[in-house]
Amino acid sequence: MDVRGKIGLAVVVMLALAGAGCSSSKSKSEEPAPNRNVSAGGANGPGIDLNCVYESIQNPTESFHYSYNKQSSNPVKEEADITPQTIDGSFTNGGGTQPVHGTRADQQSWRGALAGLMGISGMSSTIALVHSGNALKREGNEKMNGYDTTRYSIDTARGDSAEQGLFRATLGSGGFEKGDAWVTDKGCPVKIELDTESHNNDGSVDKIHYSEAMVRK
Repeated sequence: MDVRGKIGLAVVVMLALAGAGCSSSKSKSEEPAPNRNVSAGGANGPGIDLNCVYESIQNPTESFHYSYNKQSSNPVKEEADITPQTIDGSFTNGGGTQPVHGTRADQQSWRGALAGLMGISGMSSTIALVHSGNALKREGNEKMNGYDTTRYSIDTARGDSAEQGLFRATLGSGGFEKGDAWVTDKGCPVKIELDTESHNNDGSVDKIHYSEAMVRK
């Protein structure tokens, strides 16, 4: 099983375990939306809600600069200046760099621009792996990129014995996730710096560095 498949399986296991602790009497109206990304933190604070990034880009209520960078064997880079009326930026991957432009008044161009800024979805399983437990630690309140935020440190080395078993199953022996995230009171990450390393059964090692930022103008 490749790394993506192993992480996906781990996410299913974690969500199942989390669901087992919930009351079976909960109504459907109380269930979270199925397409919403897993948030990290829970009682530990607002957590890390990647869906908030999507919402901020799709329906911006203020002007900000957005960036996402995945450094790996399949790199992705996105940059955009976003306002409630316009999106202007670029998308870069192995195929080269493409401009990203949209205006709210032209829904076709707006949807096209949004499609060029969805690379952060590649972080979903990575964040889900540390969505609860000892890997995520609230470090305090800080000002970051023009926002009042809570800073979390992320380090899979802090996991207990059960968590370490899960991390080994998904990242391989010696694999890890380590970094920091700064989020608003809604869990919206305005800065993420995260390194991951996966050790595969064939002896190969996959290294990825993720960076994401929203800078208020």
